[in-house]
Amino acid sequence: MSASDPRPPRRAARGLTIVEVLVSTSLLGLLMTAVLSSFVFLVQGEQSLSNYNSMNADARELLELLSRDAKSATAVTNFTSTSLTLTVPVDTAGGTQQVTYEFDPATDSCVREAAGAERTLVRNVTAFSFRYLNGNNAVTASLTELKQVQLSLRIVRRASFTSTSQHVLSAQYTLRAKPTAH
Repeated sequence: MSASDPRPPRRAARGLTIVEVLVSTSLLGLLMTAVLSSFVFLVQGEQSLSNYNSMNADARELLELLSRDAKSATAVTNFTSTSLTLTVPVDTAGGTQQVTYEFDPATDSCVREAAGAERTLVRNVTAFSFRYLNGNNAVTASLTELKQVQLSLRIVRRASFTSTSQHVLSAQYTLRAKPTAH
């Protein structure tokens, strides 16, 4: 540069070095991984909570209907480990109807049939069983001794890549209106 040159002295252009670029890219990648992981975790948690709410609502409806029908049933006409048929009053004039609760393994669901209409109460059932007891809380296979019914079921629902399960074990329902021989 000469003394007669009016231009100011030229500075070296400043930029980022390759190390600075690599460090900042790595930090940005770690930050994005943390943000995405948190988002995925929150979505799975929301799906899981939604499944629990749905399973609890379905199970509660099944247990409430079974409780109402069992307490008012005047007779049991058939029972197996996966099916129960009750005679339930429908009016004060003495009319009755057959109500059947049954597990359908083909569809993994529990259905209630009354007056020819079938209604699915719970889906995604992986285990289902009725247990029948007499008045002394002993297991019975006799229609005349049967006084209590207990239901066990397990419901499984999926939330993304994990499963959400709910196990419901009902109380024993006493068949109050049904006469027994024991």
